[in-house]
Amino acid sequence: MLRVKTEGESLTIYIDDRAVIAHTPFEPFIRAGKGKWEVHGSEAHDRLAERSPLTKASYEAQRSVIRFSGGDFSLSFHIAEKDGNLVLSPQRSTTGLSRVQLSFPASPDEAVFGGGAQYGSLNMRGKRIPLWVREYRVEERLRPQPALSVKHEGAYPTAFPIPLFFTSNWVWHYFDTISPAVFDFRPSKVYRVELWDLPSGIVIGKAENPLDLMRRATRFTGRQPVLPQWVLEGTCVEIQGGSPSIIKTLQNIKESGATVTSLWLKDWTGYIDSPSGRKPFYDWSWNREIYPSLDKVIPELTSKGIRSLAYINPHLSIEGRLFAEASMREYLVKKPQGGNYICDMGGFMAGMLDLTNPSACAWFKEIVKQNILAMGFCGYDADMGDYLPSDAVLYSGEHPVKVHNRWAVMWSSLNRELIREAGRTSDTIFYSRSGWAGSGSQVMLATTGDHLTGWSKEHGFPSALAASLNFSLSGVGISHSYSGGNISFISKRTKELFMRWLDYSALTPVMRVAVGGEGSWQFNSDKETLEHFARMSRVHTALSGYIRQCVRENANDGHPVMRPMFMAYPGDGALYKMNTQYMLGTELLVAPVLIQRQRSRKVYLPEGHWSALWSGKHFMGGEHAFSTPIGSPPVFYRSDSKYADSFALVTKNI
Repeated sequence: MLRVKTEGESLTIYIDDRAVIAHTPFEPFIRAGKGKWEVHGSEAHDRLAERSPLTKASYEAQRSVIRFSGGDFSLSFHIAEKDGNLVLSPQRSTTGLSRVQLSFPASPDEAVFGGGAQYGSLNMRGKRIPLWVREYRVEERLRPQPALSVKHEGAYPTAFPIPLFFTSNWVWHYFDTISPAVFDFRPSKVYRVELWDLPSGIVIGKAENPLDLMRRATRFTGRQPVLPQWVLEGTCVEIQGGSPSIIKTLQNIKESGATVTSLWLKDWTGYIDSPSGRKPFYDWSWNREIYPSLDKVIPELTSKGIRSLAYINPHLSIEGRLFAEASMREYLVKKPQGGNYICDMGGFMAGMLDLTNPSACAWFKEIVKQNILAMGFCGYDADMGDYLPSDAVLYSGEHPVKVHNRWAVMWSSLNRELIREAGRTSDTIFYSRSGWAGSGSQVMLATTGDHLTGWSKEHGFPSALAASLNFSLSGVGISHSYSGGNISFISKRTKELFMRWLDYSALTPVMRVAVGGEGSWQFNSDKETLEHFARMSRVHTALSGYIRQCVRENANDGHPVMRPMFMAYPGDGALYKMNTQYMLGTELLVAPVLIQRQRSRKVYLPEGHWSALWSGKHFMGGEHAFSTPIGSPPVFYRSDSKYADSFALVTKNI
């Protein structure tokens, strides 16, 4: 129930007994100003005169309008209640007002969560987080250089930020905006949100518990659909190098007894040798030289239960046929000086499809339908929705900074639409590393992006788990990582790292194996690794029925498949800082080994009776130490779980 209380120039809005907006002349809800973008090369910098505090507040109950003013600025909102949530919709503002800072009441002892695919801790308290869609580049993580002139503390830019956060008192805030933004969780008494334009709306809600919160919030952010069963039943293996690699991989799979349901042919279009390694050729058509007879191989594989996946992005290599056609049709993003905007993609050059041009989008969709779906591919990696330069010239005439965050949503929407138009929604997927507000209902399967083939908390294996858990706290309930990592310019993927990552991936919604960089350890590098890969693939398959129920729960209620421990046990204060173990659905507790050469680890079991997945032994709640041999990471289920009999059969089925 909403309640507005005014006293002089102070104004407080309550949801039930919780103050969610608390304005006083001394701590105003809004500071506002005028700003403009200055573009230097491909990066944008904000030039903003100091924000003015809007110290005066008034409430017109009959029209449900609150008005804030101060100095030369004023801004009014219409307020409404929807499903028990407060919805603020901007009504009128001073001409030219384009920068706002909002302050929301905070308690010093609260934890705060959200912000999308963040790669560090779960609790964002004490951090300043930039919300600007940008590839989470490893080299920039080592030497951070934000694309915006925005100071950040304790967080890096991410390709999938989401303007949603919530507190450990289960109050959530969602900002319907496409503008660059910053969450500042450093102050002790307020949370500050900086927006580089007026939002379309702000939604604030209060929930009974974290699962109720995700159910409420994802009604606004969107929910991912139920995935085709084959995506969950086995492993996806990346292949590079042409038809000989397919033959070798299939032979290894057959000999090992692994359950593999898809092959990812990343270089199906051919490849370019760049300084950073071999990259796919960005001309989205079948390369007949390295994959001869692919049009026959794909249907044959499908008949055997193995789907084929492709790779695309919205860029076109300048040497390709499609670049020439798109250029002739004026379908590419332009430079300020005129001509196509040509980007250096790491040693080769490419143009960029203009997603604001409806004709360009229709043309590209037909290419994907004909060259990918009609070939028999059952999905693809829709990569790189995070590359729009800040000095680009768009067909729509919009300022690229204002389109930048929405670009990722437009890219995902294009791919979701073309799959629908082709009538392939029941058996076809795409996955993506980039997104923004609204991507929850568009991105079918999120990836945690690129990770070093190492053990670094910030950049390697542990960061994949952190990203998935932070996804789950931001309304994206289905995500996965490339097993073993895929960036190896600092260190090569080792056997131990790869096998531990396989242990982890088998206990996530989707299990996928990446080739990694040159010299990386592969799933078939030796007999022991191949046998281990096969075993963990069968573990994943044995759990696929349970995981499918979790995926349905995410689609119906917004409850994430992977979730932090506190989301399942909100009354247990010991769990709020715990980010090295997680729940898979409501029933499985997983404690992966994230440290090199670790042979035992401590696991915290919430109150109750628990059974070990591998041995069936029973344990009471509390902290325990367990040995952690490769292939048997600590995994437990509640002894009274309705799935207990199924879990007890897992080891018998592998």
